[in-house]
Order: sequence, then C-alpha cells, then structure tokens
Amino acid sequence: MHNDEDGTLGVVWLALDDRSSVVHCYDAAIFRLEVFAVIADSIAARGRWIPLAWRKDDEAFANKLQDAKINVLPEPSVDKPQVAEVVSRDIWLRMRGNRFKVEQSVYSWLEEYKVYYRDESKVPKKGFPLMAATRHAMDQLPYAKAQALPGSKKPNFPKVAIL
Repeated sequence: MHNDEDGTLGVVWLALDDRSSVVHCYDAAIFRLEVFAVIADSIAARGRWIPLAWRKDDEAFANKLQDAKINVLPEPSVDKPQVAEVVSRDIWLRMRGNRFKVEQSVYSWLEEYKVYYRDESKVPKKGFPLMAATRHAMDQLPYAKAQALPGSKKPNFPKVAIL
C-alpha cells in the first residue's frame, strides 16, 4: 500500500512461487480520494488473510485497516531512498530475468509502468502509487503467506498485498 500526498492510494497484490522464486502481480487498485469504507471493503474482498505491507507515513491508516480486520503487517516497509533503490533494482532484475510477472489483466499497473521514469536517476517518491506499492510489497515479501486451496492440504502460492 502506498498513500500519496494528493490522497491517491495504490494497492497491489503479489503472489510468490516458492519453487521458482517468481513473483506474480495478479491485481492492483488505485483509490483517488476514496472513503475508508470502500478501500477497506475492496482490500478485504481480495482476502483479509493476505498480509498487507505499509510504510511508516501511513501508520494511522494501517491501524484503521487493522481495526477493520485486515491482516496488516506488524512493521512498516522501510521507505528510505537507499532501500527504494535496492528494492527497485531487485524488481528490475527480476523483470529482466522473467522472475517478476504482471498479469495482462492488471491494466492499471501496466499503464503506470509505461510512463514510470527515474527523476535525476532517483526512484520517484510521488506520482506513481502502484510502483511505490509494488516496491513496498517486494520489501516485505518475506512475510508472504501461502493459502491452502479448498479441499487440499497443499498451500497455494504465498501472497502479499501492499498498501
């Protein structure tokens, strides 16, 4: 999850294939000046059990989501320029190596990625809520949890959502 100063909230849902170390972006949402109830319901509809990453600046919002029974991670994602650079580089390397895949149906993520740029060789902090949310999610990927499939004892891919 990433909340911009202009009231735009970006949320992405990722799944990690433990065996191949491939991360799949399978859903994303952008909320522009939306009321809390709509945001919480949208996140809950995709799975309350999915761990939700957040950054320190969004602590009050994360607490409200936790009160709404969303599985908010206990610690925030580190949002320092050095960490953003390392995590962004990891995403880029994964994409180049076909280990970060985005579903074609995640149109909003793909459109934002097309216009994503580095500002003076730095990772932009504003204006790209889904890219920032992806960065926060990847930073918290160790918290990904596997969901058991109905009628199966084997878990599905671990998933993590980022706020």
